[in-house]
Amino acid sequence: MIFRKLVTFSLFYLFLWSIEAQNVEIREFEIYFIYDSDKLTREARNQIDEWLFGKDRLRLVAVELIGHCDSLGNDEYNLDLSRRRAENTRLYLLSKGFELNDITIKYYGRTKPKYSNATEEGKAKNRRCEIIAEFVDASPGKTEERIADLPFETGQKYVLPNLHFIANQIVPHWYSLDVMNELLLVLLQRKGIRTEIQGHVCCNNDHRLSEARARYITQFLISNGVDAQRLQYKGFGNRRPVEKETNEETRMKNRRIEAFILNDSGEQVEVTDFKPVTEWTFELPDIRFFPAKNNMPPASRFNLKLIAADIEKSKSLQYTFYIKADNETLMRQRMAFVEKELSAEISAKQKFQVLPWEDIPANKYHILPDMYLVIKKIK
Repeated sequence: MIFRKLVTFSLFYLFLWSIEAQNVEIREFEIYFIYDSDKLTREARNQIDEWLFGKDRLRLVAVELIGHCDSLGNDEYNLDLSRRRAENTRLYLLSKGFELNDITIKYYGRTKPKYSNATEEGKAKNRRCEIIAEFVDASPGKTEERIADLPFETGQKYVLPNLHFIANQIVPHWYSLDVMNELLLVLLQRKGIRTEIQGHVCCNNDHRLSEARARYITQFLISNGVDAQRLQYKGFGNRRPVEKETNEETRMKNRRIEAFILNDSGEQVEVTDFKPVTEWTFELPDIRFFPAKNNMPPASRFNLKLIAADIEKSKSLQYTFYIKADNETLMRQRMAFVEKELSAEISAKQKFQVLPWEDIPANKYHILPDMYLVIKKIK
């Protein structure tokens, strides 16, 4: 079912389309500029914040920006002015943590007026930037397929179903924590399997992130009883996509963990005393504070909000954020900042807590993050 809703404001309009079958929503709206200016007004910034970065649990995946001008001035000047209006809108999106490769720009000067230039009101509305945004549900779609159902034959690769990660993080989605236990049990039972855990990402060739995800899964398995000699890991960035990325569904298919079966001797054992893991620890290197400050760059705030969105959807889990600082005052300020950011996104405050990182290890070979996260299963 497709429906369309029109909302009118004094200098603002918004179209909504919701395609329920695909969990996709397209929002189209306009922001307006002062005469002969390319600077975003406070009203324009507030409109972007509300309609692109609001608390409606949707994830923004792509934006198209289209700059326009009124009829005053010559074609060459207006074309450049419309370009600058679109470009400054792009820069504002980047300051909020949105990724560059998901933004496209067009500009037409005064050649495509939408309103009559015969009136001052029409001219004011033609000094605009159109914003067309694509959203998807913040949680990727789960499948009914289970890891236990995979044949795991030598020389074959298998996408591990429902093992999904929060964007830009090594932290799995909340429902994928149980999937990690499922993978652990299968490998404990099938002792003859030797496998390579392979990490893949979408959108850009972030080899570091793909390898970090594969390494985390591998270390999880080893620390919970799988022989390290049976495992290896590798990250491929975005060099081996399984789909051409045209929408969120295809991007989701490329963000995956695969198991490449190196060998299977056929040895199997019965595991009668399996105890699922109920606590997971994650470093958060991509969520950092400004040095000696109590606030974060926009990209770090954006990544924190992505985790918060997953916490909001989670069930039977407790999230604890441990914060690092050089002194007690800064520690309290940073904790207050993180708690405020999380509280703005999470309705059930009992799902999370923010604590000081007191037992900071001394390790000169490892640059510690500003925070780490512990997730615990609760009844």
